[in-house]
Amino acid sequence: MFKRGDLVQPSHWKRGLYRLALVLGGMFSWRQTVPCQEMQGFDATSKLAPDFQLTPFYEDCPADFAKWPVGDVLKAEAVAAPEGALAWRVLYVSRTWDEKPVAVTGLILVPKGKPAAPRPVVSWAHGTTGGARTCAPSLAPQPAQELVQRSETAPIDYGVPYLKDLLARGMVVAATDYQGLGGPGVHPYMVGASAGRNVLDIVRAARNLAQANAGKHFLVLGWSQGGHAGLFAGEEHPGYAPELTNLGAAVIAPGTTAGLKPVNMPHAFILARAYRDAYGLGLEEFTASGKKLVDLAGELSVTRVYRASLELKGPFLGEQWTAGFAKSLERNIPGKRQSKGPILVVQGTVDNLVHPDDTRALLPRAVASGNTLHVSWYQGKGHRDVIEPARAEILGWFDDRLQGKPAPGDRP
Repeated sequence: MFKRGDLVQPSHWKRGLYRLALVLGGMFSWRQTVPCQEMQGFDATSKLAPDFQLTPFYEDCPADFAKWPVGDVLKAEAVAAPEGALAWRVLYVSRTWDEKPVAVTGLILVPKGKPAAPRPVVSWAHGTTGGARTCAPSLAPQPAQELVQRSETAPIDYGVPYLKDLLARGMVVAATDYQGLGGPGVHPYMVGASAGRNVLDIVRAARNLAQANAGKHFLVLGWSQGGHAGLFAGEEHPGYAPELTNLGAAVIAPGTTAGLKPVNMPHAFILARAYRDAYGLGLEEFTASGKKLVDLAGELSVTRVYRASLELKGPFLGEQWTAGFAKSLERNIPGKRQSKGPILVVQGTVDNLVHPDDTRALLPRAVASGNTLHVSWYQGKGHRDVIEPARAEILGWFDDRLQGKPAPGDRP
């Protein structure tokens, strides 16, 4: 059995005899092995849809955006929306964990008509798409729709799960691309504080978009990498966005950096690129070929980084992280700080990407930090097929939070 800490060699990739442990739209666990062709949503021999291409909306960023307050909308562009709704691509101001101003793209959707009271906001945090600017979900030709999982015709996951249900409840839906996906800069993959701030600042952007009629109350919906970002949004909120009211977060198979070991897989290179930028790491554990893949992670979607790895000669990284990289992983473990809103975690029992043990470990850590957290287990469900079965529970949980009902919490 392949476990965390084992090093997969490139020859194994080519034979397809390891578990890619790939979160195909989310974070990864790096625990076990299966043939890569068995991974849901990914096949090393399948056709890949062309990556999206940047349009002028994403290329033209105001030069003085650093002077604008966080959450300000630098520009907006109307896009096709579901019936009874309006939607815009937006470019808005956010800040990194170390207070650097960044311009971030995303999508805001609202029901038509003026409400009697300000609308609550759901901030959607998407799963892994890659580290390149062209991996932004809002770049899709029709981004304002229900979740589309990547396939031979869709290069990345885009859209929002439960979208029509959320809009029917009179809610504003705000979906960040995260820094560096769409907008300029380096994508802060698993840099929790930066991604969490992107999730919060698009709520502010919705409030600054007059047509949205958005209020201060918000919920978070996140999946995998986005579950990690959603948890950090709750942790960042009290000090970073205190004018907002956090009603809670529902996170599906939330990613974590706890216990990760070096493994030759695309997500490692996206992660390394992010940590090199965020924390100034030298990436000494990566070989020359590995560093080339780190650079390619800023140009290609996650599946194309995988394909590129098959064309290069390994090994790509060593067996141990350097002290600096290990420290960076440690600082991005979620659940160490308290969120003012309760947390619902949805987890499939056979998820081999974000492993159930990672969620089991999250519970005592989060509870010890003062969080109210409930884990809902879905028997026989994996990483991607758990989303639809969780629809009724998550929407009901959101309804209860909007009605001010107390949230359930588990004990370790």
